[in-house]
This record gives sequence, C-alpha cells and structure tokens, in this order.
Amino acid sequence: MVFIGADCCSNGYHYLKINNLLMGGTTSLEECITHGPWGGSQGKDWIYMPQGFIKKIKIIYGEVIDSIIFQSYLQTGEIQSSIFGGNGGNKTNTISIDYPYEYLTSISGTICCYKGSDVVMSLCFHTNQNRYGPFGSNKGTRFSYDGQGGVVVGFHGRVGHYIDAIGIYLMPKSLAFCQNSTCEEKSTNELCRRMSLMAMPREAGPWGASGAKPWDDGVFFNVKQIRVLVGESLKVIHAIQFEYVRRDGQSVLSQLHGGQGGEKTQVVDLDLPDEYLTGISGFYGPVEVHNGLEAIMAITFHTNKAIYGPYGHENGAGCVYFTSTASPGKVVGFQGRNNGYLSAIGVHMEYF
Repeated sequence: MVFIGADCCSNGYHYLKINNLLMGGTTSLEECITHGPWGGSQGKDWIYMPQGFIKKIKIIYGEVIDSIIFQSYLQTGEIQSSIFGGNGGNKTNTISIDYPYEYLTSISGTICCYKGSDVVMSLCFHTNQNRYGPFGSNKGTRFSYDGQGGVVVGFHGRVGHYIDAIGIYLMPKSLAFCQNSTCEEKSTNELCRRMSLMAMPREAGPWGASGAKPWDDGVFFNVKQIRVLVGESLKVIHAIQFEYVRRDGQSVLSQLHGGQGGEKTQVVDLDLPDEYLTGISGFYGPVEVHNGLEAIMAITFHTNKAIYGPYGHENGAGCVYFTSTASPGKVVGFQGRNNGYLSAIGVHMEYF
C-alpha cells in the first residue's frame, strides 16, 4: 500500500518532463528525479507531492523522528498534508520557509537501529538561505544530498510508528517557480498540471531476491538489444545484458549481469526508432539444488508493438509473479541484483 499526502496533485510518484536538465554536470536527462529514500525497509510507502510550494514543515520527534506534517502554499490559501508517521514524540518544531525568496534545496540526517529496525533518527532541512535542525538524536549513520541541482518539491519514503525512511523529489529552479511574480499563478498551475503526470516512480523494482550485489546501468535514450542467458537443466535466468542508445546516437553495451552459465541465449532486437520497451514481467523463486537461494526464473519484455518471451520457466513451486508499471512510458534503463544468477531486476522509466 502507498500512503499519499492529502494535498497531492496526483495519485502516485514523480514524473515530470523537463527539457535540457543537466544532472551532475555529466548526464542530460529529461526527468524530475528522486533521491533516496534513506532509512530502513520497514513500514508502508508514503508520498508527499503538494500543489504549490512547501511553506511549513512540522517535525514531531523524541529519540527518533516520529512524524512529519507539511503545509504548502497556493494563491488561494495554504493546504496542510496528512500526518506521516506515528503518534509518539514529545518535542515539536515547525520550520517556516519564506517563499518565494527561500526554498528547500536538500535534506540530511542520520539512520540507526531503534527497537529492532532501522529508522530516521535525526533530520536537517536545508534551504538556499538556512539550515534547520538537526531534530532528533543526531547519532547513527549519516545520509545527505548535497543540494546541487534544484528545488525540493516533494518527499517520499516509508512510515510505521516512526519515519522509517525519507527521500526527496527534485526539480530545476527554472521550472519550480517563475522569477516574474506576475506569472506566479500561471507557473503554479502549470506545475500542478505537469505533476498530474506523476503516475509511478521513475525507478520501478527491482523484483526478486534481496541481499545480493546491486547493479544499475543508469538512464539512456533507448534500449536497442537484450540478451538473456537461460538455463535449461537448471530452470533459472543465469544472466542478462543490454545494448543501450544514448541521445547522441552512440551505442553502449552493459556489463553481463548475473553468472556465466546458461545453455541458451535469447536475443531481442528492437526496431528503433519506431519500437521501444514499455515494461517487463516475469517470475522469481527458489533455484533448484540451491537451498533458499532465489533468482529470476522467467522474464517477458513488452514493447509498444510486441511481446517478447517468456524466456525461462514460469512454472515452479514458490514462484512469485512481478510486473512493472502499466502507465504510458518507455523503459530507458535497467537495475537489479546478482547472486551468481540474475537474482533481481527493475527498470528506469520515462513517462509520457
């Protein structure tokens, strides 16, 4: 279940088309992006993507960050979010952000095990003018985002009795607000209109076994070819490899993700530029002769023109079905985990 703030413009995560956004000075992307979440894996997902701009943040805390409440600004008034987190905490601080002269640029804090699970112990909120915090117990493992790249326009993470994890949504300043005050209302309406496209997370998945070695190819313009190494005697996806196309037309071959086995290689060639990947589906489950080890057993690739697969074996005891978003968009990269096989796989999406 995903917990969404009361004043969201959309029923989902982030997506926002942006022209010529320069990420980190090295890679040109066209999305509003997410950072994090930082924290533990417990709790339910939560999203706060407001109409307008974040003006106030109320932090309730004690030894840990128990809960957060946001307030956003519109010309028609101010809107308060639902409470994210639990009911504990004996201290409260409220941050007031002097919008439009002041705006959020990043967050930082610490994570530590508390009552058996990792939670957010402390938080700092950084703006272009001030640092607010830390709130909570400033102990544990530190996390931070350096704030180089835009305006924080929303939050996400996981919550239970406490704030288990927290992350941010970031947008370029040029789109986040209009410098000319006479077009502020127009800019805000356009922001909310575009935010209504935020149907799902840009990162979907990965699905499969946990605790293995992670990999992430990053984001490209398109996927050109997929090579799947399939086991016949041992019913499992041994490995997968992708050929991507950058925006300048150059091809990039990924590493081989998984192991070296597999009796059969299946190749998917996409008919660029007319054909593109829209999603994946498949099954993961226990690998025969490996006590407790799980991996991807079968995978299918969906495009705007065809369905390729399934590759592998869909039937088996304990197999779990997975699928990526059905929202309109294309797959622009892959991520996952290895444990000697392809143990997990997920996608990076560009939504329409």
